[in-house]
Amino acid sequence: MARFSKVRIVRTKKREGLIRTRLLGASMARGEVLTFLDSHCEVNVNWLPPLLNQIALNHKTIVCPMIDVIDHNHFGYEAQAGDAMRGAFDWEMYYKRIPIPPELQRADPSDPFE
Repeated sequence: MARFSKVRIVRTKKREGLIRTRLLGASMARGEVLTFLDSHCEVNVNWLPPLLNQIALNHKTIVCPMIDVIDHNHFGYEAQAGDAMRGAFDWEMYYKRIPIPPELQRADPSDPFE
């Protein structure tokens, strides 16, 4: 990672868990925008500019990209572009992707919704 001048690696003395480690990283961050990518995440071409654009328009905006899926059965790639979804948990704490209702959708799918 030494060739990436803007990347710093911070190590803890013991395992802290996901949230505590993210909070530690956030407290030490120096940039204007903070992005978390887990080890199982891969990004697509030009994934960041639309997110940064929304933050530039309103610094209180929390952004999340449309997330493409690699099927766990056959490893096929499934693009989610155009399918406006948001994540939620059901009562058994299973993560689900729920369609954004038409009345909350925007003409530009990268525009924020409530």
